[in-house]
Amino acid sequence: MARQDPPDREIADTETGPHGGYAAGITSRLRDFAVIVIGATFVLALLAVSGSMGWVEAVTAAIIIASGSGAYLVGSSGSPAPNRGLPQKEIREGTRQVTELKPVVDALPMPALHVGVDGRLDCANADARKVFRLQSGQRSLASAVLRNPALINAVEHALNQYSNGTVEYVQTGIQDQVWMVHVSALAKAGGGALLVLEDKTAMRRAEKARADFLANASHELRTPLTSVSGFIETMRGPAKDDKESWDRFLEIMFEQTERMRRLIADLLSLSRIEFSEHRPPSDTHDLKAIVTRATQALVPLATEREISLTLDAPPDAAYAVADPDEMTQAVQNLITNAVKYSPDGGHVQVELGHAPSLDAAKSQVGRHWEDGARMTILEAPRDEDATAIFIRVTDEGQGIGREHLPRLGQRFYRVDASRGGKITGTGLGLAIVKHVMTRHRGGVIVESLPGRGSGFGLWLPAAKDTAGLTPPVPAPDERLEQGVM
Repeated sequence: MARQDPPDREIADTETGPHGGYAAGITSRLRDFAVIVIGATFVLALLAVSGSMGWVEAVTAAIIIASGSGAYLVGSSGSPAPNRGLPQKEIREGTRQVTELKPVVDALPMPALHVGVDGRLDCANADARKVFRLQSGQRSLASAVLRNPALINAVEHALNQYSNGTVEYVQTGIQDQVWMVHVSALAKAGGGALLVLEDKTAMRRAEKARADFLANASHELRTPLTSVSGFIETMRGPAKDDKESWDRFLEIMFEQTERMRRLIADLLSLSRIEFSEHRPPSDTHDLKAIVTRATQALVPLATEREISLTLDAPPDAAYAVADPDEMTQAVQNLITNAVKYSPDGGHVQVELGHAPSLDAAKSQVGRHWEDGARMTILEAPRDEDATAIFIRVTDEGQGIGREHLPRLGQRFYRVDASRGGKITGTGLGLAIVKHVMTRHRGGVIVESLPGRGSGFGLWLPAAKDTAGLTPPVPAPDERLEQGVM
């Protein structure tokens, strides 16, 4: 593509024009090249005349020296930078423009940064520094910060050819973020390029969530719908007059309808959590109060099967930046599974506690049994400065076979064959727990010992700033008495 000068650039004469300094530099390099080649050839000729070297060897050496020097000259010349050789007036104008641009960049509501004509970052607002993990005033090379070939190419086009462009930039991490980067060339000399990032993550997640929801819903609802439809057809046909069988048919149809209801509810909940999991919660809450209420709500379910449900929690509050509804759902999913897979008259224990670090919390919830099999379903991001809060739910079921552990947390995956075989469920409970903890920047681990039971552990960073927070006073029926609900 031919280079286009911006409309307001003043073109000087050959000596002081945009490329005048560049041409002068090439002339000087050619002179040095000629001196080196002529000098080397003269020395080789003397050696040949004196008999120290044959004429064939001398000519060959001269050709090699000339070829190597010429290749280096061509390869190291490069192309003129947009501002090389500009008149001092234009350079001062470009510097002033960059200085005036900084408050504009800082005021933009989206991540934005400015790349100078030297290919280095001149300024970036707070949002852009957070996206690219930059220090204030850091003037790194744009290519070292952006690390995306298409985006770097767009910036180079803006600097060298004054062309604008739009590039999709995917930032990988715990949760991928999708940005649409608008690269604009600033017209005046020394203006550089302005990059503005538009967040497209939510839109892409909505598209993916919708596609996943339709695929999963159509697949999982097909079986109960087929069952209900078949029984309706039977009741209207061969069993039309067999009223005695209708009660049994209606009972099966009711069970399948309930299964569809649970599937739809869990799918909607999972889609909602996935849609927002790239944005961590912003409010601080007492996890002790959340876990207490979640455990109390399931006491009737445990009582029906004479299962004792206990909660072991510290006396003080356990503050974390969390969404209370999502954490309640995660804890209740684990407790519900524990109650389902425990034998009648068994025991389910819920533990809540503090740990000095995330690694210590992981060990606390995942290493209760020396011979147990363990699998980390979700690893918490590294944070050396964070203390942690952990939650563990332990049952007394048959345990989970080692071969099933790697697939726990996948949608619709159930291990009923290894844990009783007659337990009803949607297979989405652990998937919801996994996505809830992803949003809370926490972790999930499972520990199982066949014949003894299974334990599921959660851990997440504790709140760093709890000054001025007052733990809620529980109602009389919410107080813990010797850890027994």
